[in-house]
Amino acid sequence: MDAAERKRRYNMLEDNHINAIVSLVNARCGWWCNFANHGIPKDRHKWVQCVDTDTQDLLVYMSDICDFIDRMADPALSSLSSLPATNAPALLSLEDLPIETEDKPCSNPPNAILVHCELGISRSPTVIIAYLMRKLRLPRASVLEFLQTRQRVKPSANFTRQLDIWDEVGYQIWEDEERTKPKVPYKLFLADRAARFKAKGLTGNEPLAPLTLEPLSK
Repeated sequence: MDAAERKRRYNMLEDNHINAIVSLVNARCGWWCNFANHGIPKDRHKWVQCVDTDTQDLLVYMSDICDFIDRMADPALSSLSSLPATNAPALLSLEDLPIETEDKPCSNPPNAILVHCELGISRSPTVIIAYLMRKLRLPRASVLEFLQTRQRVKPSANFTRQLDIWDEVGYQIWEDEERTKPKVPYKLFLADRAARFKAKGLTGNEPLAPLTLEPLSK
């Protein structure tokens, strides 16, 4: 990444008041290798290594991601009790939801949490939907319809099924605090996932990429 590109991305974060990030990507996330230069400390960046496939399990991460967003949230998001009007600005990130409209400018916009994947079509919308479902106790279809008025989103069939399970289990996939006993809907999902891996000659334990955000070389 050259100096001009680094500057552009830094300005994107600053201009949109982004002070926390959720990255849903496979390999190293080059954008955020140097957290200090981008103004995002490591404790405000959550990286979930995932891919958009018919075997990817996002449910296992959803509670932790939602908890992270709640911890990072400004009061504007923390106090959100319903979806904004449909004429609100396009969704860039979660905390853009309650900010200004054309007839009511906001002089002090809240800090934002950027939730991103590669294309912003399947993985990141799935996580945003999961968060809003849990926070507002809304069904998947209502939140998806809301997001589709703002940007091009289309969670995959696999992730759509997981969002329905997320609703069915009451936003908690485990029976116990130790997270050793999956609830029945999640257990059935895991069994089906294992069968898919077996049909592909895989175990499900194959590594995706190095589990680090550090640069390849200093």
